[in-house]
Amino acid sequence: MCAPESQSMLRVIQAQALTREAFAAYGELIAPGRSERDINFGTARRYDDVASLDVEEAGGRACVAIFHTETAAGQAAYPLRAFERHRLGSQSFIPMGAARCLAVLAGDGERPDESAIAAFVIEPGQGVTLRRGVWHHPLITIGPADVLVIERAASEVDCEVVMLSSRIEVQLA
Repeated sequence: MCAPESQSMLRVIQAQALTREAFAAYGELIAPGRSERDINFGTARRYDDVASLDVEEAGGRACVAIFHTETAAGQAAYPLRAFERHRLGSQSFIPMGAARCLAVLAGDGERPDESAIAAFVIEPGQGVTLRRGVWHHPLITIGPADVLVIERAASEVDCEVVMLSSRIEVQLA
């Protein structure tokens, strides 16, 4: 039996470099470069306000977590399964150490826009804050990784999930 055409056709998304300008439609890049100053007698530089969190809606509070993955390393294609969004708060992802991960996004409408999927490689020393309501794929790391996650926590779970209707994968350049 043949699979329906929408299931058999594979669409490939190329992951792109993460820049403030390219990511602006989805949220903010977390990286040094804003307000900065020397501290600790000149032995370090401090960068303030590197992220704007939006987590206090409906009694929410900031929750800082570490997500640990055991994903196999390599330049393999990364199949996409579903998109999720959080209507009540922003969500930040910061790979720790030399870890890298992908931010895969699909707009901020009522449903994920599968025709407008964008993928960005989050390199060591970078992170992202997704605006509330932005559809994003669950965390994908490039190899085993620990990722610092800052998100909204509250008694009511704020996570809407929609499964993809077609076969799509992300490839690294």
